[in-house]
Amino acid sequence: MIIGNIKNPYINNISNQQLQKVVSNKNIITNNKNLSSEEIMKQKIRNMNTQFALSQNSEQQIEIGMSALQEKEVGLDNIKDIGNQLKELSKQYASSDLSENDKSKIEKQAEELLNNLGSLMNQKEENNVLGDKTITLTGSDGKTSVILSKSLNITLDFGKLDDTKPNNTDKTNNDKHFSNNVSVSTLLKNPSIIEERILNPVQKSIEKVDDAKSIAYSNFIKEYSSAKSSIDDLFKIGGISAYTKDKKMLQQESIYIRISALYSHPLNK
Repeated sequence: MIIGNIKNPYINNISNQQLQKVVSNKNIITNNKNLSSEEIMKQKIRNMNTQFALSQNSEQQIEIGMSALQEKEVGLDNIKDIGNQLKELSKQYASSDLSENDKSKIEKQAEELLNNLGSLMNQKEENNVLGDKTITLTGSDGKTSVILSKSLNITLDFGKLDDTKPNNTDKTNNDKHFSNNVSVSTLLKNPSIIEERILNPVQKSIEKVDDAKSIAYSNFIKEYSSAKSSIDDLFKIGGISAYTKDKKMLQQESIYIRISALYSHPLNK
């Protein structure tokens, strides 16, 4: 999944690059001795509005990127939950006083969980929240950062651990991220497979997503501070009214609350 620059209605469809050019040229324009003080002030206001628009554009990109990362984290948490349920069933399966009927019921529960895991992980790539994600963020300073979040691949067997694709025959199938090569009874008798092939990898993936969210959130705080400073500066020089200032500040607080929630709380926690 690639998330690039997002169009923002606040910047009137002007590209980030064009806006950066306006900002970078502001000193040349405002230092022109042929301009009146009134014209210089108008130009200064235009430049501040442009800077504010850049910050807003960056904030919107970050919010969309954070939403994608949060969806992935929720999906990973669901996989972790399935792994823990399988581990619990494995403990029950090891009980010495189980009847064959009891074992059959546990095997059926485990098979349903494995089917759920396959359905969750092997969706079409465009709909798979667990797939590869490349999130490109362009800051209001013109600098671009790329956040990578790799897909999770799980193969249940006794072979060599490989996080690139479920097995050799499926390396060309981008939609397949889960493969089970052991029987249900073998899986239940060998909980180490559940630990090493499901729980450990998914925990590492969750930690990587958390790291990516931290980077995106750090970028947001910079843009949020820049946007608030632009609003204050515009008000101080008479570029906006007190009413407009309050309205824009409330919008910024709303964005802050939304992105902070995305950063701190996955949907199912």
